[in-house]
Amino acid sequence: MTGLCELVAELGRGGGLVSPSVYDTAAVLMCDLFPDARESIVTWLLDQQRSDAGWGLSSVPRARDLPTLASIVALHPYRELMPQVRRACEGGLEFLRGQAAHWGSSLPDDIPVGLELLLPRLLDQASSLGLCVDRSPYGALIALGARRRALIGNVRPAAGSAASHSWEGWGSGSSRDLIDVSGGVGHSPAATAAWLVASRGQRDLAPARAAAHDYLRRASSSTRVGILGVVPTVWPINRFEQAWVLYALRVLDLLDHPRLRDVARPQLLDLGAALRPEGIGMSDAFTQDGDITSTVIATLGELGAPRAIDALRRFERDGVFVTYANELQPSLTTNAHAIHALASRGEKASKPARYLLDRQQPDGRWVGDKWHSSWIYTTSQVLLALSREDQLSAVESGMHALLRAQRDDGGWGAGGAATAAETAYAVLALHAARGNRELEPLARGAWQRGCDWLLAHDDADIDQEENLRWIGKELYCPARVDRAWVLSALLVSEPSWES
Repeated sequence: MTGLCELVAELGRGGGLVSPSVYDTAAVLMCDLFPDARESIVTWLLDQQRSDAGWGLSSVPRARDLPTLASIVALHPYRELMPQVRRACEGGLEFLRGQAAHWGSSLPDDIPVGLELLLPRLLDQASSLGLCVDRSPYGALIALGARRRALIGNVRPAAGSAASHSWEGWGSGSSRDLIDVSGGVGHSPAATAAWLVASRGQRDLAPARAAAHDYLRRASSSTRVGILGVVPTVWPINRFEQAWVLYALRVLDLLDHPRLRDVARPQLLDLGAALRPEGIGMSDAFTQDGDITSTVIATLGELGAPRAIDALRRFERDGVFVTYANELQPSLTTNAHAIHALASRGEKASKPARYLLDRQQPDGRWVGDKWHSSWIYTTSQVLLALSREDQLSAVESGMHALLRAQRDDGGWGAGGAATAAETAYAVLALHAARGNRELEPLARGAWQRGCDWLLAHDDADIDQEENLRWIGKELYCPARVDRAWVLSALLVSEPSWES
């Protein structure tokens, strides 16, 4: 409880805490924006290469091509200076040759953000350097990128827009209009670095360039790595951080707990003041999205404005909810959170519920969400939503899927090992079964074993590689968010928590 109070008090501070990104750090190195830190950045990138010579989480193979190719391209100029760089690049190229099996004629919904724009451009860069990388496995991805570029070409993306987040994959020129109040381009270190290269030598852009350099310095601080130029994949995320941590407390009815009320109330009021008729985004400088908007509405409850639900309706398309306007695939968890938001206002959500029911796998799971790579997270969020829609059969099937996935040690993890965050998601989903006569007998034993695992692993590093499960341009961890879910799950493991 003490740790949770301290965490809630820090929400949004410093723009949020985010794990470092291989792809974005490689992009900064390519642009050589911090020459004094060049050697440290190269060393850091080398340290991130895995034993199979690729970069990225091995349990999510399609999320590995972008950071691997970016690292190869970024390290290539240093191959004659450091023997280990040459070996790393050669190993990375060999790794990419083995990736073809993970790319077919069709694409799933859970590919990394902007990959269809970013990887084709990196392939062109690799080719210009004489690096042999086969493009044929990426045919469907390249075709999707062409379609996306055509859509972007029909509009003029503004600062803080969803399209600006991947500007380095489609943009050109150096318009100052791309710089938002954070000082960066699209809340993306990689896009900001690319813009700084494009704007070199333009004296009229000197103030904007200074702001962009400062943005990258502050983004570096958010990783807590301590190396200038080692940056996250997205920043700032202060509203995202507030929304998801407070949502965890709302799910557990902890917002009014005597120990949390005084520290949570200012955060709730601040979040409520930030909710606009258009919704809310990851920060006040970034475009609004349906996922954060629905989560905030569900969290605020009676503190939300009477017409807050109208903001959510902006993201409704044919009865289901999208995260961003003009996106090509809806998200499972965005619709789950929209159901919770509607329920908080006494409204049913039959069409989003039907969408979720239709997407349930025969084994009871929900897989393939576009914002999180772990089916345990996705399934837990959908279970919490469908429980509000009285979909007992689907909920029971999903609960069975979670029970089957529990490891012998009591934890949960969609990859090679149990992780604290995924175990917390499962524990909280099972906790929701308390009081349900049909589901509680199924859940109680597994819930207790999961709680015991969390108690035994409470000192585990929340930023360990297996916890990089949120989907951005590459997998990442919003450290305070995951830690809050773990602490909340630890709280419900205590017999006296309800008092």
